[in-house]
Amino acid sequence: MILKSVLLISVLFCGGSGVLFSQENPGIGKGEKPNILWITCEDISPYLESYGFEQAYTPNLDKLAKKSIQFSHAYANAPVCAVARATILSGMYASTTGTHQMRSRVQLPEEIPAYPKLLREEGYYCTNNSKKDYNSNYETDPTIWDESSSKAHYKNRRPGQPFFADFYNTVTHESQLSEDRIRHYVESGQIPASPRIDPKEIVLPPYHPDLPEIRNDWARFHDLITLMDKMTGVLLQELEDEGLAENTIIFFYADHGGQLSRSKRFIFNVGTQVPMMVHIPNKWKHLSSKSDLSIDESLVSFVDLAPTLLSLAGIDIPDIMQGNNFLDAKTKKPFVHFYRDRMGERYDFSRAVTDGEFYFIRNFMPHKPLGRDSRYGFEVQANWRAWEAYYDEGKANNLQSKFFEPKEAAELFNSNKDPWHVDNLVADNTFQDRVDQLSDELDAWMIQTRDVGLIPEPMFHDLTGDGKEFGTIYEFAQSKEDYPIAEVLEIAKLSSLGASTHLSDYLAAMDHKNPIIRFWGIYGVFQVRSTAKSVQRKLKESIATDPIAANRILAAQALGVSGDKDKSFDAIWKEVTQTDNGYVFLFGLNAFQYSHTDDRLTLEDWRKFGEQQFKEGDEGTFFGYGQRIIKDAIALYPTRRIVD
Repeated sequence: MILKSVLLISVLFCGGSGVLFSQENPGIGKGEKPNILWITCEDISPYLESYGFEQAYTPNLDKLAKKSIQFSHAYANAPVCAVARATILSGMYASTTGTHQMRSRVQLPEEIPAYPKLLREEGYYCTNNSKKDYNSNYETDPTIWDESSSKAHYKNRRPGQPFFADFYNTVTHESQLSEDRIRHYVESGQIPASPRIDPKEIVLPPYHPDLPEIRNDWARFHDLITLMDKMTGVLLQELEDEGLAENTIIFFYADHGGQLSRSKRFIFNVGTQVPMMVHIPNKWKHLSSKSDLSIDESLVSFVDLAPTLLSLAGIDIPDIMQGNNFLDAKTKKPFVHFYRDRMGERYDFSRAVTDGEFYFIRNFMPHKPLGRDSRYGFEVQANWRAWEAYYDEGKANNLQSKFFEPKEAAELFNSNKDPWHVDNLVADNTFQDRVDQLSDELDAWMIQTRDVGLIPEPMFHDLTGDGKEFGTIYEFAQSKEDYPIAEVLEIAKLSSLGASTHLSDYLAAMDHKNPIIRFWGIYGVFQVRSTAKSVQRKLKESIATDPIAANRILAAQALGVSGDKDKSFDAIWKEVTQTDNGYVFLFGLNAFQYSHTDDRLTLEDWRKFGEQQFKEGDEGTFFGYGQRIIKDAIALYPTRRIVD
């Protein structure tokens, strides 16, 4: 079950024209365009027989693979659905557009493209069946799709009209591994009563303890993949029955890796690597210079999907798009980049880059354990709960325990030798040159793409208002004066180290005129956890005078671990109870727990938090991530174990 080694190429800035070649095909009518069908599934890594997974049973996809270009190293730029889809929609990094946090409502300026709009302008009938989740106002934009619903279908187009259709199969989503959903699939005859693969035969990742719940979930996961394959076969047969197969280019891919614990939502191989294949019928072979019916080892990622799609449709790729046409054999790049930010109720911030063999991760907030992250996995899957209980009982070994403990600030993995990413090589002097090279590349990419992840989400409203009156966070980040990204990145990297030798640098940053730099200075102080009276005075000064709520809350959080829990608790309480901003509220709930002052909250306090209301469009209204923290706190009261 171990993933194949990864060989990545980069996704750098690219403009370009549409169709690659001027070769005439006498079978193509004047002005005729290919139909394009996307079949997307959720939450799987390349666990298909055509990718060499011997225990797979995926006959329909294996048949498709035999007549397709199969990409052996395809990646989601983010390991979670909404962020991945935001990247696909625009052909731009979500970390550039500000759509990098899991489920948000950022405003985007009109200049940010959406590929269905461009296709519709060229006469395509565009349907989405049926997931959107774009992390922005594009979620409700009626001009993006001709149809977007569970009934959307290319059959509803005008006679002769070319179509683009995306069918989104949710049967492999992590939620479908819940006890209720598995029972439903068994009772309806869609999967066998007992797992097709004997759970005893599953080869577990080295980080998973050998527990029955984990083995059973892995086995059932593969049953769902087989069911997804069957459903894919229905879509492919429907295309044949409609007489459209010879005029339709077919893409199949997963929206990110996954789905069990430490895969989806995490920036390792198993969270980002996906299966992807493209079938181009003979009539349209000239649209790609890639060898057909082949295993293609070049790297593709989701930022490349929109440019590739537009090229196939003969549409010029907008200069603002940051991806490449990956069906152009001339596209060769040295690096691919990844991003991980808030994945639910817990703020975090990691970036990664790979050169094809080595995979470098920088964790900007290393104090936050991965396994204490979003609680959704624990709600829907037994393997999460079993692993956490095993760790809490003190039974997990060092490798199995890492998931529930603070991260290291930097990680380097050899993906060829260590595809599960468990052996961190950063401290090995043998690889220092490689660490330096990839670290420098990651810095350059973040600066070049104006990575918005360095700006705290609860600060967005302070900097842009509602995103309409004062501009969007994307537009704000383009300003070199307002967002001196190289300077911000330097202090953020330094603060992630949390080194006491840099305490004076952190304290100096707290006096900077730029609120983003102040934030990272405060974070550095939090990391050091100095109990010096001078440090406490500095933190109290920030709490009293900083005009930005995110900075005041973080200073209060730092004060809690620096020796004054009374002032810390009072300051966070004031921010949480007086704000009408859902993101500030969520940040404050986290601060109670990471300042270790949440034991002062009564059960009634937590219940009152659950009744707070926020401005329309804020986190608390739409998705209730704050409610997850509240729900767990009430369920575990008075025990405090989510953050330890």
